[in-house]
Amino acid sequence: MKKFRPAAAPLITVDPFLSIWSCDDALYGGPTEHWCGRPCPILAGIYVDNAFHAIAAADENGKVLRSRVYQTDLEITPLSTIYTFENEAALVKLTFTTPLLPDRPDILARPVSYVHYEVKPKTAKPVRFLFGISARACVDNKYQSVSFRRSVNSLACGNTVQNPLAQSGDNVFIDWGYLHLHGGEDVKVGRFTDGTRLEFLPVNGMYNAYAENPFLLTIRNEHEGVITIGYDEIKPIEYFGTQLDEYYTKYFGSFEEMLDAAAAEYGEIRALCDAFDASLMAEAGAKGEDYKNIAALAFRQAVAAHKLVADPEGNILFLSKENDSNGCIGTLDVTYPSIPLFLKYNPELVKGMLRPIIRYAESDAWQYDFTPHDVGRYPLANGQVYGASPFAPNGNPQYRFWGKMLFEKQMPVEEAGNMLLCLAAVKKYAGGDQTLFDAHTATMKLWADYLVKYGYDPENQLCTDDFAGHLARNCNLSLKAILGIAAYAELSGDASYMDIAREYAKKWEVDAKSSHGGTRLVFGADDGWSLKYNIVWDSLLVYNLFSDEVKKAEIALYKTKMNRYGVPLDSRSDYTKIDWLMWSTVIWDDEAYFASVCESIANMINETTDRVPMTDWYYTSTAAYRAFRARSVVGGLYIPLLQK
Repeated sequence: MKKFRPAAAPLITVDPFLSIWSCDDALYGGPTEHWCGRPCPILAGIYVDNAFHAIAAADENGKVLRSRVYQTDLEITPLSTIYTFENEAALVKLTFTTPLLPDRPDILARPVSYVHYEVKPKTAKPVRFLFGISARACVDNKYQSVSFRRSVNSLACGNTVQNPLAQSGDNVFIDWGYLHLHGGEDVKVGRFTDGTRLEFLPVNGMYNAYAENPFLLTIRNEHEGVITIGYDEIKPIEYFGTQLDEYYTKYFGSFEEMLDAAAAEYGEIRALCDAFDASLMAEAGAKGEDYKNIAALAFRQAVAAHKLVADPEGNILFLSKENDSNGCIGTLDVTYPSIPLFLKYNPELVKGMLRPIIRYAESDAWQYDFTPHDVGRYPLANGQVYGASPFAPNGNPQYRFWGKMLFEKQMPVEEAGNMLLCLAAVKKYAGGDQTLFDAHTATMKLWADYLVKYGYDPENQLCTDDFAGHLARNCNLSLKAILGIAAYAELSGDASYMDIAREYAKKWEVDAKSSHGGTRLVFGADDGWSLKYNIVWDSLLVYNLFSDEVKKAEIALYKTKMNRYGVPLDSRSDYTKIDWLMWSTVIWDDEAYFASVCESIANMINETTDRVPMTDWYYTSTAAYRAFRARSVVGGLYIPLLQK
């Protein structure tokens, strides 16, 4: 079997700001990058006598240092990326682990990542290990300078001008807070100046992060050890005007105390991570090697596209960033495709995704009878920005000067259906927990009634696939409305809504039926088709509103549309969405179709020439990246694990 080659390998993946990847076949193939594609170099290598042998390195100009070792293996598990290297002097194993344990929020929320190294010398000459990380990780542009400060057990660097939460955006770096490398006096400031010569710099200096490119560096004489990296964001999220503290402050009095504990507990935490990986990989592996590799690569990406904090009342908030699409925070139609992973491993995190939307919808700022799309632009969760008036302060939609134009930028049926289906899914996978629904029954009824009135045959509007443009009479969106109504019926106990859902489902099977054997793209037109990914909840939530014949016919149709890299999203283009493609395998239990979808996704990851963190929007004919990288929606690739 062909060796799995990720388009990009996760290295230090903590949250939307601290997210560093290798986008080459070998770790030394080029400078490591932030998820958005800008270089954020890591240094690693061994000294044999005084000769440096690079494993991962770039000089002050971003030029890759000449490697004198060879990468012999790369393995990716859900929580670790493991490289092995060899030359005539040593064997080296480098393991990048970020402990994003979903059932341990106390650990997941620590802004910490580990690099474990093992060096096995093959020579009598002294061999030392070097690791470093560029100060570019804590500034947003080439004009900003950094300064350094030393604490008892770490050295930190940060923007010389500190202004927490001063900016928001999509493809941006953080430019406040402090990057820490744990290790006390062993951590220094340095850089490679000519590709081979290491120069140490004064700790008390001020340096341009790009032109002078200083690194936090440590050189270890021990042949095995761990490097602990942390990022102190000071204030990570602004939540409706309140600047929130990091979640770890529930347990520690300071960042330094937390970082010391993280370093001391590495052995215990690594054991937890290894056990989690082994369990997940065994379950995913039972579904095939392709699926196991896909699930492993998706895990850290999905989790690290969020920030875990607590609201002023102490409730968990799990806020996504809409990476590489517009930078929105807490986007509901990004939450919806991502939830399978979190339903599987900790449904409380799904509740943490939904709370901000409900909080905003029940404020005076929101004046619609349907559900908001988002709550701001990361890291500022102060109110919806998608489709909001450009004249309004903070994009607040209560200033709706553009009337109908602003409405057309909303996703009324989409988001109302998303909320109700997410809450019903939480109930199913969290042992009957519907406390979040019960605390907001009036709001939920408002949204269910909106679906009853407008959801069956939707007017011209956007759905989550907004890149495809507005679409009237969208059959897949109608499915979401019908199942959203059924979800409300279950949660509220009002059987009349289930009667409506059944009536709509029966009518849908007639109105959506197409002569091509599957179902239509839109009501009233027989020449189009689409992936009916929303229908999966009919089986997963055991509503059974739709017939087996309809579901089997959909899969039969998709088999005829399969390209090397997957089934297109619909008949309008040959691009697809990776999450919806995997969801389509849950419409009906067809092992051959599931295997072909997994193979097609693995083909894309292995063969695409666009070396970016896993994309969720690409062309099925060429594997070319269309847009969207490093997004949380790849959590949707875990939907096969929700099947019983």
